[in-house]
Amino acid sequence: MLRRPLAVLLLRLGAVALVYTLLRILFWLLNMGTFPHPPLNAFLSGTRFDLSAIAWTNLPWALLFLIAPRPGRTWARVQYGVFMTVNAVALFFNCVDLEYYKFSMKRSTADLLSILTAGNDTVNLVPAFVRDYWYIVLIYVGCSVLLAWLYRITRPSDDSISSWPRAIAWRVVAIGTLVLASRGGVQLIPLQPLDAARSAGPTYMPLVLNTPFTILMSLGKPTLVERQYMSPEEAAALWPVVHDMRSTAGPVQPWGTAGTFTPISPAPADPNVVVIILESFSALYSAELAGGEGHMPFLDSLMRASLHFTRAYANGRRSIDGIPAILAGIPELMDEAFITSPYAGRPFTSLANVLGAKGYHTSFYHGGRNGTMGFDGFARSAGFQRYVGLNEYPGPASDHDGHWGIRDRPFLQFYAQELNNEPQPFLSTVFTLSSHHPYELPADDAARFAGGTMPIHPTLRYTDDALRRFFDTVRTMPWYANTIFVITADHTADLERNGVHGDKPIDHWIPLVVHAPGRVLPYKHERVTQQIDILSMVLDLAGYDRPFFSFGHSPLRQEDGYAIMASNGIYHIIGDQARLRFDGEQMLDIVPLNGAAGVDRALAADMEQRLKAAIQQFNHHLLHGGMVIEPSAP
Repeated sequence: MLRRPLAVLLLRLGAVALVYTLLRILFWLLNMGTFPHPPLNAFLSGTRFDLSAIAWTNLPWALLFLIAPRPGRTWARVQYGVFMTVNAVALFFNCVDLEYYKFSMKRSTADLLSILTAGNDTVNLVPAFVRDYWYIVLIYVGCSVLLAWLYRITRPSDDSISSWPRAIAWRVVAIGTLVLASRGGVQLIPLQPLDAARSAGPTYMPLVLNTPFTILMSLGKPTLVERQYMSPEEAAALWPVVHDMRSTAGPVQPWGTAGTFTPISPAPADPNVVVIILESFSALYSAELAGGEGHMPFLDSLMRASLHFTRAYANGRRSIDGIPAILAGIPELMDEAFITSPYAGRPFTSLANVLGAKGYHTSFYHGGRNGTMGFDGFARSAGFQRYVGLNEYPGPASDHDGHWGIRDRPFLQFYAQELNNEPQPFLSTVFTLSSHHPYELPADDAARFAGGTMPIHPTLRYTDDALRRFFDTVRTMPWYANTIFVITADHTADLERNGVHGDKPIDHWIPLVVHAPGRVLPYKHERVTQQIDILSMVLDLAGYDRPFFSFGHSPLRQEDGYAIMASNGIYHIIGDQARLRFDGEQMLDIVPLNGAAGVDRALAADMEQRLKAAIQQFNHHLLHGGMVIEPSAP
């Protein structure tokens, strides 16, 4: 009986389901710090999502098998080739997320395909990935070999079925089973990624899901839909996106006793602005922010001489999300990165086009290959007049790290000299890269900065030292005194999950420093801040006197701060006392933060309404435009 066609079809698809289950267990084991105590239902519920992905990905093979369940030699090879090909692709993405999840903190979606094919970095980094993640390669090969063996031992019998009703019947049963599996059951609406949050809670949603399913569910589908939680006027009041700094009191900063506000020193007309984006600098590794030894001593010392925010959060978990958030005030509130989304072609506000319209010279520097993650294309769309990447770097080939591009020490010195040649006023951004995986340094630097408990720690200290040398250089330059420096990170990475900061949202916790001697007084600001607030804050500090668009808000104003982000369709809002998660229809949970004993119902309701307003504003403006405020006629 087990060799009849229906049984063979189910056994072979069941073999794929077995491999998916093994990979879910491995996913948990490799990410146990994030999922310390998963409920059994996280594994049991995951079977529905596995069967759905398996039914869809194996549809080509299933059709071939339905046509010829007892194939000849050639047809059997074709069926085997199709079966192994579709499952090899699916298993590849499932295996990638075993480790990539630590960086993205979500199951990968279809935009990963665009990221992998943007530029030549993926091909160039394959040797490093294979070396550092050799065990993932072994897991992938092992799963493929197991699947191939299980396929071969489930051969159909050679007996032909003479009864045509029986031949039709088993095919009808097979088709019905595949349809039910692909839908995830008999419910009215087919299975969606958000159903995983309802199965085992939002915390364990990535454990319930599998990567082929999330890619399929996001492939070719509209990235955004209109959300109408409230009237446009209510949304604008709760989460304003049009800002006019002239309509409120000037920027203020809280020093001295609690509740006492002192104005920030007025900026000279048109100050220069330098935005430094540090790769993977987590606040968790700052002694000033998190305590302990720390791995960024210079940045910590700079914080003490600057305005810095103790509760600053990244709006995403990838560089491709961090750059638009920092420079254009656009958060990650959809499954696809803004840079690769269809909405990237819409006009949008950025620091470059706002200040460029005031006569600023604008530039973007990154030591990586031109084309990396579409940064050069984004820079052009954002209005940067000049992009300087690996192609434009004049230094020796020995400055190249062999993976991503020019090491931070030589590139930041090159950048300092380039700034000295910029006509003033200027806005310039530099994005570092040495603290990105594979975390390799030259032998002498590896010895000098050795230590720590994570592979990223020596590279953080190396980049921190490169930043120190950069400031040593630019302090001697004539434009330094008239410059606002904003230093932050694109996202966090490789976090040490030892439970010390278990009541903080460490996955998004980053440094944010404003260094402008003589203009911005040193202060440790505990207001919740996010990357998308940087655009408004810079324009606030620069004395910008026209209305502008931004999804973020200046943290220099006397308003409560919140941070927003999304992952696999789950929206998050972080306040100073709590983090709330929302699936687009209902609140999933709210968790106290920073030692808070509980969450007041009124606060929870207010946070939910603010998050709904932010989602409504975001979706509406990306779908319909209006992300630029045209200057009024004189």
